[in-house]
Amino acid sequence: MKLPLIALLAVVLAAPVVTVPTAADAQVRVGSGARRDPPRRVRPPAPRLTEAEEDRMWDAQTEINNLDTQIAAVNALAAAAGGATPEHQATLADLNTRRTAEQAVYDRLQAKLNR
Repeated sequence: MKLPLIALLAVVLAAPVVTVPTAADAQVRVGSGARRDPPRRVRPPAPRLTEAEEDRMWDAQTEINNLDTQIAAVNALAAAAGGATPEHQATLADLNTRRTAEQAVYDRLQAKLNR
């Protein structure tokens, strides 16, 4: 009697574990939040800046860099001449005015982008 019992125990322990999924397991595999209707398509959010505004922002940034270069060149000329002449001062005032206007455009568009 011991031999068949030991043989049965050895077979049971050596056999791989096979389970049959229950109804609860099937629900978990489908997903607890699974819906019967198809998911709604969500529209992507509208871009914060239009393409024209993005182009204008990049143009303003480029113009600011160009104006900074021109201002530095005029300042170097004024320093080489021993001081700013009225012509240098007028040029600097014009360049600074244009730079301020471009910086205002860039700041406005950057603020709109970061909203």
